[in-house]
Amino acid sequence: MGTGRLITLVVLALAALVYFAVVARSRRRGAPATDRPDSRRPPSALPVQEALAGAEATLRLHRAWGGIAIGGQREAWNITIDGTVVGAIADRETVEVSVEPGHHTLRLGQGRHRSPQRTFDVGEGEAYTLTCHGPRFWPMLLAALVKGDRWITLRPSS
Repeated sequence: MGTGRLITLVVLALAALVYFAVVARSRRRGAPATDRPDSRRPPSALPVQEALAGAEATLRLHRAWGGIAIGGQREAWNITIDGTVVGAIADRETVEVSVEPGHHTLRLGQGRHRSPQRTFDVGEGEAYTLTCHGPRFWPMLLAALVKGDRWITLRPSS
């Protein structure tokens, strides 16, 4: 076996050990109650609530295949708009959330697995569409293990 392959295997083994140590530690501590979806219902049955009364714009989220299927890839991610959890999105699901027209902040996540905070503007009668996914390649996974808010990628879609 070549030296390059051996180094790659050692790095991957260390990354897996660090990841599982972080997951075990976070499970012992427990996630904040606002980051947990209702565990009595399956993720696909979680209702998406209207963020604000009288909403006339739409945020559309599509959760695409994530690639690397370890850790938090299969769990539902909470949808947080302007600091309020308004629903959850399961693996390979598309969700629409009604919002008031204007400027908003969005974050997806569950426990340590989350996205960076994203701001967006949406006009009356318009829809703002994003695609989200977890880490797809091992370099992205390593970065997400070090910095938890890089676990979920948010990209505008047409």
